[in-house]
Amino acid sequence: MVTNQNSKAKWLLTISLVFILALSAVGTVSAAEFPKGETIPVDETIDDDVFISGENVVIDGTVNGILFASGQTVTLNGTVNGDVFLIGETIIVSNSAVVEGNLLIGGADITVNGSVLGSVFGGSAAMVLKKDAVVGRNFYFGGFSLTTEEGSVVGKDLLGGAYQGILSGAIVRDLKVGAEAVELNSSIGGNAVIEVSDSSARDIEESMAGMRFNPYLNQYVPVIVEPGLRVSDSASVAGKLTYTSSINQTGALEKITSGTVIYKTPVPEDVDNMRLNYSADEVQPFSRNSRFFGWRTAAMSAARNFIKLMALGALALWLLGEPFAKVVDAAYKEPLKAMGWSFVVIAVGFLSALILPLVFIMAGVMIGFVSLGSLLYVWFGLVGLAYLLVSALFIFTVFTLSKLIAAYMFGKWIMKAVFKEAEEKIWFNLLIGVFLFIIIRAIPFIGWAAALAATMIGTGAFWLAVTTKKK
Repeated sequence: MVTNQNSKAKWLLTISLVFILALSAVGTVSAAEFPKGETIPVDETIDDDVFISGENVVIDGTVNGILFASGQTVTLNGTVNGDVFLIGETIIVSNSAVVEGNLLIGGADITVNGSVLGSVFGGSAAMVLKKDAVVGRNFYFGGFSLTTEEGSVVGKDLLGGAYQGILSGAIVRDLKVGAEAVELNSSIGGNAVIEVSDSSARDIEESMAGMRFNPYLNQYVPVIVEPGLRVSDSASVAGKLTYTSSINQTGALEKITSGTVIYKTPVPEDVDNMRLNYSADEVQPFSRNSRFFGWRTAAMSAARNFIKLMALGALALWLLGEPFAKVVDAAYKEPLKAMGWSFVVIAVGFLSALILPLVFIMAGVMIGFVSLGSLLYVWFGLVGLAYLLVSALFIFTVFTLSKLIAAYMFGKWIMKAVFKEAEEKIWFNLLIGVFLFIIIRAIPFIGWAAALAATMIGTGAFWLAVTTKKK
């Protein structure tokens, strides 16, 4: 299904995510505004970069700088004379919003109905360009569902990778999209490259049943369309249309295309024969020997780690706020002590992983002998399951949660030491800490040392938090 999407869409998504990381580093940290509360009123103008977070963030005023906003719900109604970074569960860019720079946006449910003079980079379960939305330059999307309503305009190219794309808005230049399902009603001023994967009828039926009963998707995606390429009579392509599908629809597509139509059949994904679309007119071979391969792999890894740690951090802050804060405080107050204790914790943990399985099996044999086998189900079933869960939790803590703790702690320190922020802003601690950790982790030779230090500090912090008595 989604794993079978074409390599070009994945490549484009990688570029957009890396560009998000790169742009996040732009700007100075010597001066910034941290408004109190969750709202910038309509009559307020801030002549600086702005960092704002909360449960329900609303920006009605004007920001003459870069805007960073995060929260459960983020609504932008005002004007930003710079780039905008929005992170949250539900994000709304209303029809009164004006963004003079680029818009970089990540969330579960995204609605854009305003004007963006630069490019838009979006990642979400569901994203909608409403009828009044205007994107001055390019639009990049990676996620599950993308909808562009009739009346919306993308000033240059639209490039995306998704499960479904329902495209009805105008695209001034080129369209390049890879998805399981594409419904095209748009007017495209240039060339179009559309790829839908080759799925069997049985795969389609199983995947559709799973998605339609998925409570997460149903919350954000009201309509899930069946895989395939569908084009309406109102669609138009001024240039060349190249499409990949298991069904030949050349006759129907020629009616809406001013240029030529090129049909390609899907091929099994093969890393040794991957292909990248370097231009609108030529497809060239790509292999592991390409100079782009190492960069592409590193970029995809960095993007995955960033999303993973941000998602885990959001869940930790939402569900385990107090215990999470206690562990972070332990690392923040005594990082060297935490690092020292981590050697003991990790050593004991992995030594136990070698010894306890033997002890468990021997104990099971004894219990089976004494009970004549009647308790073997309980021992190897319930007790064994509990043992596996504890082991998995230990490994997850050492190799993943420890890095999240260290990254958040680093972000907290940056906010206090660099931004001189007295009031703790948990979402910015998370965002800045995770971003800087990912950037440092990607540096050759230094990255592995940073990852090791984060693992040691984070693991030791768990021990300090558990053993430290409340005063």
